[in-house]
Amino acid sequence: MEQNNKQAVRTWPFFLLGLVFVLLSGLYGAIAALDAAAHFKDNLLFVLYELLFPASVITALFAALLWSRKSNRMYRAYAFSAMVLGVLYLAVMPGLSAPDELSHYSTAYRISSTMLFEDPLIRPAGLTAVRASDYPLEDMNGVKTPEIPDDTEEIPEVLGNPVKQTTYRAVKDWEKRYAFSTKPVASPIPDVKTTPVFYLPQAIGFSIARVLGLGAVGLLFLGKFLNLCCYVALTALAVRTTPIGKSWFAAAGLLPMSLHLAASLSYDAGLIGTVFLFTALVFKLAYGTEEIRARELIALCALAALFGPCKLVYAPVILLALLIPARVFGGFGKKLLCILILLLSLIAAVLAVNANVLEAYFFPAAAEQAGNVSADMSHAGFTASELFSHPFFTLRMLVNSFSARLLNWGAEMIGMKLGNLDPLLGASGLQTLFFALGLVALTVADSTGEKNYVLVPGSKAAWQDDDEAEEVEAAAVATEADTATTGEVPTAATPAEPEGEVNTEAALSALSEQETAGEVLTAATTEHIAEAAETLRETREEEASQEALADEEKFGPHYMEVREPGRFARFYALLIGCISFFGILFAMLLAWTSRDALWIEGVQGRYFLPLLPLFLFGLQSKALQSGLPFKRLVPYGFVILNLCVGIRIFALAVLRV
Repeated sequence: MEQNNKQAVRTWPFFLLGLVFVLLSGLYGAIAALDAAAHFKDNLLFVLYELLFPASVITALFAALLWSRKSNRMYRAYAFSAMVLGVLYLAVMPGLSAPDELSHYSTAYRISSTMLFEDPLIRPAGLTAVRASDYPLEDMNGVKTPEIPDDTEEIPEVLGNPVKQTTYRAVKDWEKRYAFSTKPVASPIPDVKTTPVFYLPQAIGFSIARVLGLGAVGLLFLGKFLNLCCYVALTALAVRTTPIGKSWFAAAGLLPMSLHLAASLSYDAGLIGTVFLFTALVFKLAYGTEEIRARELIALCALAALFGPCKLVYAPVILLALLIPARVFGGFGKKLLCILILLLSLIAAVLAVNANVLEAYFFPAAAEQAGNVSADMSHAGFTASELFSHPFFTLRMLVNSFSARLLNWGAEMIGMKLGNLDPLLGASGLQTLFFALGLVALTVADSTGEKNYVLVPGSKAAWQDDDEAEEVEAAAVATEADTATTGEVPTAATPAEPEGEVNTEAALSALSEQETAGEVLTAATTEHIAEAAETLRETREEEASQEALADEEKFGPHYMEVREPGRFARFYALLIGCISFFGILFAMLLAWTSRDALWIEGVQGRYFLPLLPLFLFGLQSKALQSGLPFKRLVPYGFVILNLCVGIRIFALAVLRV
């Protein structure tokens, strides 16, 4: 108790400081909202801020209560924080403001039309069919003619791209500006050629809105909200599943870029969630369980089949399964068999979804002739054979990219530039630095030496005991058969009972015979008999309870100490993360970089978010230790920083015309 009190005294100033940060940010936001309302003669902007600021303060208070508790149920605090912050980003950045969200919108709309048994295309143009009342989302002023490919009119204004003060007014007055109509019209936005699974939440939201007769704003909100719910469910399940590093997954899931993508129509929300959950499940099997179950193997295969085809550069993550000990599988041979099944699941999914893309990468001439070249490949200036045959050129491009873009990638991964890399909307430089320091703090070891325990469904010893019992029973049956054949009765070795219990039972039996024979026993003797009988009963009850407890430990759920990862495991995880990291760079060099570029083009920091828990795991070291509970303080700090970022985004957007 005394240690817990010291812990509370040591940490409560950090939670109080978070509330102070939110209040200071609220003052800054209030000044900006008042300035915008006075300048544009529009009181709506301040009214919206009157909703945003109190909601931020209430969120900070609840977050302080949840993250200050020393509990193994961190996933509950994370789920609340991620959901509320996701709704915050959905509110302050409405419309189609996320990276490549127009294409994600078009893809989700096509799948929604298929769900509703409607034609997803306008024929013969082959363009996406959308409701007439939804088309202004991508062309607010109606300046384009989708059916005419050579239309050279000005670039259409997209709702929320970029976010500015007129965006909030347009969302509020949408039904007044654009009449509701279900008439299908053509949308020229191309869709994304990838696995459709990651678009199911958005498409379901679109379908519900269309069935209920909601307008474009309602359709957009439901699609984004269901995508956010899917993200929170996957990442919270990852935090709950992993026995080690729960704070790594929580912190990575609470970065501004992660939440911004989750509160959009982007498939990155499902991609991040599935990679997180796969990594967490591997950690559970490697360090927090005693045997693998069929459903866990099926889950690994399903997750690999989901994220692998979406972005092949994350496929090396499945090699993390080699960290799982062979005894968890039941032997080295079974481990190889399970790893092979996992690989086959990934390969089958990749070939089913990405056959055309792979052909375009490695056989561009044949792919172009067959018409399988995607929109991304139209930017490519290199082929795979050229890059492999000129290794020094490839190395030079990598070195140039590291020297010129590495810090930008890190800032973009955190969320310094949200939307389509909008330099104005996102975390400030100081906020980005605080996020980075928080990630570094998660690599510091806990000097308290507190051990972690995880609940497991059962032990492998239970199955071994069952096998031994079956062998003993089979031996007994064989012995009886021999006795019936030979007529000889073998002497059976009975378990030796404790000598004290045998003597007590013999004495009680003799006294019972005396009493039956009519002999008169003295009061002292009778009392001695009662005491002996009570002692014998208590001894047998204790033995029975111990046997029941042993059976429960072997066959029922019980807690086990989480195994500590070794240096090789951390190095191996870091190596896998680096393989995927360089795979991303190589893919963008191949598919997006022009021949006259000085470094690799098209790389964005958000591509590295699914790998962040791997890097945090690989960078763990006991060289630096601290008694502060960083595993709770860092995620709470990220909640506070996100609230400040949300207020900052609104304050800057209302001043931008």
